[in-house]
Amino acid sequence: MIISVDHGNKSIKTPNALFTSGLIVSEGLQGFKTDYICWNNKYYTLTEQRIAYLRDKTEDERFYVLTLFAIAKELERRKVPETLAPIDITLLVGLPPAHYEQLHSRFEQYFLRRREIVDFEYNGKYYSIRVSKVLSYPQAFAAAVTQFGTLKAHSVAYIIDIGGFTAGYLLLRNGEGDLSICDSLENGVILLYNRIKSRVAAEQDFLAVVESFEKGVITLYNGIASKCNALYARILEDCDIDEVIRNQPTVLPGEVQQLIRTMTNDFLTEFYNFLRERGVDVSTSKCVFAGGGSLLLRGMIERGNKVAFPIFIEDIHANARGYELLYQSEVAANGQQ
Repeated sequence: MIISVDHGNKSIKTPNALFTSGLIVSEGLQGFKTDYICWNNKYYTLTEQRIAYLRDKTEDERFYVLTLFAIAKELERRKVPETLAPIDITLLVGLPPAHYEQLHSRFEQYFLRRREIVDFEYNGKYYSIRVSKVLSYPQAFAAAVTQFGTLKAHSVAYIIDIGGFTAGYLLLRNGEGDLSICDSLENGVILLYNRIKSRVAAEQDFLAVVESFEKGVITLYNGIASKCNALYARILEDCDIDEVIRNQPTVLPGEVQQLIRTMTNDFLTEFYNFLRERGVDVSTSKCVFAGGGSLLLRGMIERGNKVAFPIFIEDIHANARGYELLYQSEVAANGQQ
């Protein structure tokens, strides 16, 4: 059975499921009704509180457990019955293009686990699985593959992936990715969080928040929330910020809304400058935006009129679906799975 999982810093995606990259662990089942997994005599439940950023997601077991949730949700959707006989799974995963060469082997082994049998309970159902094969692909390029019919018409284009903690780009030539021309910025983001929390004060200009701009929508959230808390004694949720960015109805006062819009525009300006320093001029280049952050910011990107030829991959599941397309292409080329 083939299952693809896109391990985002903000959310986990399969071709059919979407949930926040956060969980809590306990010794017993929680009293409230929520999705849970029991594995290795511990209970894990999903939460809306994101895991702190990990460049290397193999540092501990949390992303493995999140992957068990993803697999379980796909098994449930496909109406696979409970079983004690192991289900063999080919797992398709991905990494940011700039991290791919360095991390892909470790990432694959993290899930493969010597092809051991893994038994777990998901919401009262019992499953036994064996991950017999793991293949990894570059994120963003995988998303672009879902639009290959459109993108192959462009001799040169850039796919721009704005995610939770990272943002980067990858060159496309006639729809094919060029991994020699890509970059991603995410260094020091935890330090940036601490700097924002400790230094942002009412008298500071908000540009101090993006002074050490590390990219990623979650960085934007934290900057806006800290600034609003300092200026207006308000603690914002991500969804409050989303409403303003998406121009949706909100209960926030006008001055807070304006602050969010101003900081978001400066966030984008800093990102465009990051790209320009690396030879990508959004005012003249074909730019294909992918990732949840790109979808969130789409309205402001379009209204800003700084990107001459924006194309948006609207499917939040595009990476996971792209992994499957890339795998199917490999199978067709090799003649076997």
